[in-house]
Parts: sequence; C-alpha cells; structure tokens
Amino acid sequence: MSWQIYTQYDEDSLTMHSNAGLLRRARKALAEVELLSEHDATELLFKVEECEVKLPSEGITKASCNCSAQGSCKHILSSILWIQDNTAVFSESIQTEIQAETQFQTSDTSICNESDDLNSPKSKQQQHNIQNTKTALALILEFDIAKIQKQAGKANVRLAYEFVQNWLANEELCTFEIQAEKIIFQTDLSANKVLLYPATGFDGMLSEIADKQKSAGHLACIAYLWLKNSPEQWQWSIDTTQHEQSFANQLSQDDLAFIDELKSICESFIQQGLSHLAKESVMALHIYNMQARAQSLPRLGSLLRSLHGMMKQFLEHHVQIEEQHIFNQIAHLYAYLAALTEVQKLAPEIQSKALSQLRGSIQRDYQQETVEHLIPLGCEWWSTESGARGLTLCFWDVQQKQLKEITQARANHLDRTFDMQSAAATGVWGSSLSYLLQHQLELTHAKASSDTSFSASSDTRFLQKGLVSDLKKSDLDQLNIGVSQWQNLQTLITPHSSLEQTKSRYVLLRHTSITAPDLNEFEQSFEYRVVDDQNNALKLSIPIEASYRVRIKNLTQLIQNEKVVASLVRIDTTTQPIQLIPCSVFLETTKGLKIFSLDYDHPVQKKSTLAELITGRFEKLLAEKKQWKNHQHYSAIDLLLIEIQTLLEFYANTGRAVLDPTDRNKIQDIAQQFSDLGLDFIANSLKENSPQNNLALHLLKWRHVLLQLQRLNQRIVLEGQIVS
Repeated sequence: MSWQIYTQYDEDSLTMHSNAGLLRRARKALAEVELLSEHDATELLFKVEECEVKLPSEGITKASCNCSAQGSCKHILSSILWIQDNTAVFSESIQTEIQAETQFQTSDTSICNESDDLNSPKSKQQQHNIQNTKTALALILEFDIAKIQKQAGKANVRLAYEFVQNWLANEELCTFEIQAEKIIFQTDLSANKVLLYPATGFDGMLSEIADKQKSAGHLACIAYLWLKNSPEQWQWSIDTTQHEQSFANQLSQDDLAFIDELKSICESFIQQGLSHLAKESVMALHIYNMQARAQSLPRLGSLLRSLHGMMKQFLEHHVQIEEQHIFNQIAHLYAYLAALTEVQKLAPEIQSKALSQLRGSIQRDYQQETVEHLIPLGCEWWSTESGARGLTLCFWDVQQKQLKEITQARANHLDRTFDMQSAAATGVWGSSLSYLLQHQLELTHAKASSDTSFSASSDTRFLQKGLVSDLKKSDLDQLNIGVSQWQNLQTLITPHSSLEQTKSRYVLLRHTSITAPDLNEFEQSFEYRVVDDQNNALKLSIPIEASYRVRIKNLTQLIQNEKVVASLVRIDTTTQPIQLIPCSVFLETTKGLKIFSLDYDHPVQKKSTLAELITGRFEKLLAEKKQWKNHQHYSAIDLLLIEIQTLLEFYANTGRAVLDPTDRNKIQDIAQQFSDLGLDFIANSLKENSPQNNLALHLLKWRHVLLQLQRLNQRIVLEGQIVS
C-alpha cells in the first residue's frame, strides 16, 4: 500500500475536512507527535498528547482517534502534518515505497520492459508502480460504478441523477480541473471545491456539501466526470425513465421524512432571524430543490427554488426584496408541507387526486385539440427573483371566451442563448413574435397544459385566419374580449384555495380613455388611469425600475400621440394594494387595430423627451392633489392586519424566541378585535396554544392564516368607489 496519500493533502484539503482554527492548533501540537508503528501493514499508529491516532491507507476520511472529539480532530491533523514534515524519518518500508515510486516516474520505460514472472514479488511491485503512475482521470475511469452506486443507496442515486441533469443543461454549474494527484470540482452545491483523490476513491472525497446530500453530491461529481470523458461506459443503477414519469399514489417514508426535515428548516430560518440569513443555509435550499424533484415532488421543488432565489437576492442586497417577502414565502411553504402531510389522512377515493395536485408534474400529459379562432392580445418579457425569465404571449379563445397564455421560459439562466431578443425571434410554434402579434390564427394539434394555457410545443400547427388589422374596436366589444366594466375584475382576483394562486394572471381592459402618467413618489411608480364605459376610473401602475423604463417611455409617448383603446395588463396580487401592470396595448389606426408591445416595439419619436413628460405630469399631480387621492382607504380589517403583521415581522426578523408580555397582550387584544368583526377563525388561531415553547412555528402558522385573510380582503379600488 502507499502512504503517499497523506503527503498529497494540501492546506485547503485539511481545512475543508476540519476548519482553519483546528488546523492552526494542530500545527502547535507537532512536537507532541510520536510515530509508534505500522499496524499490521494497513495503517500508521501515532501517539499525540496521550491520544492514539490511526491513519489507514484509505485516507483522512477513515482516520480515527480515541479522543472525545467527533469527526476530525487536531490529533489526526497533527499526525498528517508530521508525515508531511518528517518523511525522512519514516520507517524503512515507507521510505522505500516513496523512493521506488519516484524512481519509476523518471524511468517508467525500464519498468515496462521487465519480463519477470507475473506472480513474482518483483512483478507485483512493478504492477503497483504502474498503477500509481496512471493519470488521476484514468484511475477514476476504472472505478466500479455499480459498487459505488450501491454503496450510495437508491435515494442518493436519484438525487445525484437530478444534479447531473442540471449540470448537463448548464455546464457552468459544474466545472472540474484534472491535476496529477487529484481532481477539483467547482459546483453549485457548495461555495467551496469538491476534491477527489483517486487513491482514496469515493469514500475519500472531501467537500463542504451538507452531510445529508454529501453522498449524492460526490456521486454526481464522479458521474459527471464519466459522462464528460467516457459517456458510453456510465450506467445509472436506477430506471431514469420510470423516475421521471411515475408518481406514487401515496407518499413514501422517505418523502415524509424529507417533508419533516423541510418543516424544521422553515422553523430554523425564523429562529435564526430573517435579518441574519446565513449564506450556507440559503445554498442548501438549492440542493433541497433538486432532492424534491428526485423524490417526484416537482411542485415542492418549484417553491424551494423560488425561496432560494428570493433569499439569494436578499443576501445580495437587492432593493426589491425585503424580510417580509421571505416571511410570506416561508409561511406559504410551511402550509404546503403541512398539506402534504395531512393528505395522507384523506379517504382513498379522494387522496390520489389531492396528492397528484399537490405533487405537481414534471412532464405534463398534454391533451391535443383544435382551436378554431385565436386573437392575439399582446405579450410580456419577464424575470423572477429566482433567476427565471421568459416570454409570455396572450390570446383570446373566441369559442371559449377565455384568455389563454403561452410561455417560453428558462430557469436560473440555464440557457445563456435565451434572452429577450432570441425569445422574440424564436417565438412559439415555429413562428416569430412579430408574426404572431399581427395575425389571427387557427390551431391544430394544439396541446393544452391547463384550462388557461397552451404548450409552446413545436408539434402545434396553425393556419392564418386573417390580420389583426382587419379588426376594429367594435369587434373587441362584439366578441366580448376582456373586460369593459371594472366591477367584473373582482371575480378574477378572488382566491379559491389557500395554496393555489389566482388562475388569471393577465386581463385585457377595454377602456374609453387613458390618462397620461402621474408620478407616485410614495409607491415609486407611474400611474395611468383608464375609464370604463360606466365612467369608473381604474389605476394602472408601472414600477420605477430599470426593467420597466422602456415601458414607461413607450406608453407615455403612445398616450400623447396615438389612440389607445385597450390595454393588456398583468395582475400582481403579491403587492398591497394589487397592481395592474400594462404589458401591451391596442392602438386604433386608420388601417384598423394594431397591437403594440411595450417591451419590444418602438413608437415614432416625437420632440418631447421623457424628462419633459415626467416634469409636466409631476406639476399636474401637485395641482390635482385633492382630486387624485394617493393614500389608501384602509378598512378596519386592513388596519388590524397591518398592526399584527408588523409585530410578527419584528419577531421573525430578529429571531427572538419568546414574546414580550406586552406584545403577548397586544396579540390577544387584536384577536379580540378580529372576533368583534365576526372573524372568529382568525381570533381563535391567534388565541390557541401558548407560543412560548415554539414561537417560530406559531409565527409561520399565524402568518399564513393572516395572508389568506389579506388575499380574501384584496379588492379593486375604483375612483370614488370600492368594489368588494
């Protein structure tokens, strides 16, 4: 055997296996190290400060010490450092081995020409030397992959498969460097490197990946290396086709254990305080996202991915992400995890359907259909906190009298070639965005992914039924496209489930007029007011952000120079109050209607600059201050929600474990006020149980319940009128 593995560990490797402080203390104890013996030729035996250290040939991960410390200790590190500093005083056999290895590296041709009997000691030594002089890559490609996967276990193999699929889709997420003695991986699973020493194999890999995902992460690194260098030789020990396509009717014990673990993680985030998020904890969410997908819980993976993206942006000091947004997301995730657990208690006849809905789906079973008449309504280029971005097109299904969406998107920048312009050039169904926004269509072999959306599958075929310019404003009214009376908007935002988002994300507003923008400094947005056929005004908002700058400029110029008769808006229910954000507009021209994308199209430039327009509107805003009310008309429920949410956020942000007596009394007082308003469920939720034992759990439950009340209380505010 070779002891040279202990001479190959550099400072980074030793620090990764322990920590920098422990390594410093180990250096100070070098004088206390004593080499006792080579224990039956399989390990070295040391004595360090009255402790016994054993260093086997498998490397540092198998080293042991009889001291009370768990895992790697300073005695083990001191012994390894002693080996590196004192190779000259090793036993004669160790010196002979190292010298023979060195001599062979300089004169390997002479060894290759030996013709002694293969069974002779000399021939065995030659074979050993030849093995040691193989490249690190060659040695790894000789690993017994079936044995390694069996050792890792099926659950870790499934998770490793997800890791590798992610890396193959985006090679920037995993890179490796092949050196003489080791291979260094840099992955998205850890901020630090993963080290693979061929001499120690799978068990001897070093990394700072979370312990529960370490085996899967290490296996993924080996698999990725094989697939990049010898893809025809690598075989997964699981049925990957079945893994991707089949969902069980019940949650397995592994699933339930994973759900319980995530519940604990949600509570720990609150216990630590959302203002004190640790980078390592946030990175772990990315790994849990992959594990959720590996365990056939894609909807859970989506929630974890979204939370990870939000937390990552918070750590990067993104101005749009605050602790309250993270608190909302964690509360929603915890409620979803609780629902997954409770679904097991349902009757068998409804359990399967409920579980299928909660699981979500990785690969949809699309229903093919023919759509006789689609009218384009507009589009939006968007991006999310998690790094996903995409292009969504909206159409009106004339037969079903319903808005339908089609989206082309990528998650976490996995496709660097996919950007705003390439998405427009590619469009959907094999046609560009420009063509689709100019033509009415008939679809054949269309694939519906839900009641409100189509798949962007290239299998879909379409026929041109006419131009959008063939339509007139009266046609929009006659076909009843979108909404022309603002009172009807309320039904679109009313939630039907505490765990489901509103189905309608977009709506076309047919208005009789639209005003130039007002600058709302408090909300940091530009506001446009549209009037319906009953003379009610509704406020549209575009946030003052770099990503919306083009929209503000384009819409302002269009209002000044064109006749805007309808607006496609996105309904953002995550804000309070609800925001209606314009994406595209219909223009009435002498040649008929025209769809103008506020993201992609460019109006004819006029003399007025954007700065002049903003200045003019700001002056008008001051003059009409009494007419246009900027502050919200808060109801009694709104005021109670604001008061208690602020209190809950304080404890969630700071991580305090116990409520102050004053705050406890305040919560009970607010609960009584909810009861006085007839909201006994909310009141009982705030009163039940004492939160002194596990405040984090109660904060999550309270937050979710209060968010549902807030959703139910959301309303479209009209000028001079509140629709409820």
